[in-house]
Amino acid sequence: MKKLFVFLMIMVVSVFVMAQTITVKFTGVDVVNHYVQLDSVILVNLSQNWRETIYWPDTTLILINGTGIHDVETHGRASLQLSQNNPNPFTGTTYANLTVAEDGDVAVEITDISGRVVGAKKFSSQQAGNYQLCVSLSSTGVYFLTARQGKQTASIKMINHGSAGDNTIRLLDFEEGNRVADTKNDEKGTVTHPWSTGDNLAVTGYSTICGTVYSRQIPWQLHPNETITVGFQVENFCDGLPCSGAATVTDIDNNTYNTVQIGNQCWMKENLRTSRYANGTYLPISFDGNSYTAPYCYNPNNNANNVPTRGYLYNWPAVMHGASSSTSNPSGVQGICPNGWHVPSDAEWTQLTSYVSSQTRYQCGNNSDNIAKALASTTEWVGNHFYETCTVGNDPNANNATGFSAIPAGWHGGDETYFYNNALFWCATEVSVLGAYYYGISSSLAYVVRDGGWGKDNGFSVRCVRD
Repeated sequence: MKKLFVFLMIMVVSVFVMAQTITVKFTGVDVVNHYVQLDSVILVNLSQNWRETIYWPDTTLILINGTGIHDVETHGRASLQLSQNNPNPFTGTTYANLTVAEDGDVAVEITDISGRVVGAKKFSSQQAGNYQLCVSLSSTGVYFLTARQGKQTASIKMINHGSAGDNTIRLLDFEEGNRVADTKNDEKGTVTHPWSTGDNLAVTGYSTICGTVYSRQIPWQLHPNETITVGFQVENFCDGLPCSGAATVTDIDNNTYNTVQIGNQCWMKENLRTSRYANGTYLPISFDGNSYTAPYCYNPNNNANNVPTRGYLYNWPAVMHGASSSTSNPSGVQGICPNGWHVPSDAEWTQLTSYVSSQTRYQCGNNSDNIAKALASTTEWVGNHFYETCTVGNDPNANNATGFSAIPAGWHGGDETYFYNNALFWCATEVSVLGAYYYGISSSLAYVVRDGGWGKDNGFSVRCVRD
């Protein structure tokens, strides 16, 4: 297995405004400076005898030394608070910190995106302070966790990609399940522990890579304007493996798709084949009509028997479901994709192809442009002995080094003889009123095509990316 080195970057900025403040920012990167999510960071101040934990996505800790007129002894206690759950997205079970402002009953409920209550729990006679909630869900989707005490309300958005079997909310003891509740951590990560320049700390970072949790602890002296790097030596390599926490995804038609991790992206490993949007609205299936404005899906090669293996072909209006063009990464366009997934933008396709091009093991003939074979499936491509060595159709058994498994489905609106020769995928990024970008793989080419010259009325394949 290829070794991957992951680093925890700690950037320290000191600001002095009456009470002294230090802001500590944490981020994870690998050896080629690719972002790696930090699940949590634990700081233990050995000189002052205190401990703090921050959880993703809160990657900033603000240390306020309560020595001036701006002491903040009650920060985070004036109101009912919920920290963002960790992990998020999650697979069935997640955790969130609950700050109770005053003694009394606290009600917590889970609602789905339609507002329907799917789980609720009342905790009686709770003392003011910090608690940790364990939330379990049985179905994938977007949910809201809301806590209420008196007239106060706190709410967070959660994205679930798996099933824990039922919908439950539990209040954990501080040591239950070896998860220690953060006794003074709020959503902004601001605390008022005593500190002094030169304090000795132990800093531990945690990151989940390829489904395995890795940690590394280093000694650190607290100083302003300093950068510290903590490196993890990891023997696993994620490319080609099912996505951690989302090995499969199921659409509203109960079609289940395998997933694949490539670089920092999680992609569907199969072409989308749903005939409905996530809200249940059906798409009309057309056999010969094209449209720049009305949404349609089409059977590959005009044969419904091809759908189970090659997916539907969709025109651009069907893909977008009324959303505007996006150039962002991520696109933010759910469109035709299941909950928790989205239509990739041109920037996201570029991220994929740029990453694959940068890895010599995916290049054919040591040419960074020749990556089509690494993305194409090993089956269904029509071969030709006249094709050059690095083309997709030459020795298809040598294809698919990335696991992306692009399968030819042709396109609707063109010559159907290209059914066995082309895999074309829509982007969420338009070129003009009539055209949008697509990425294409052809049996006779060694490189991936990026083009925006075809109209939105054509029917192409769709691959979704995890949010």
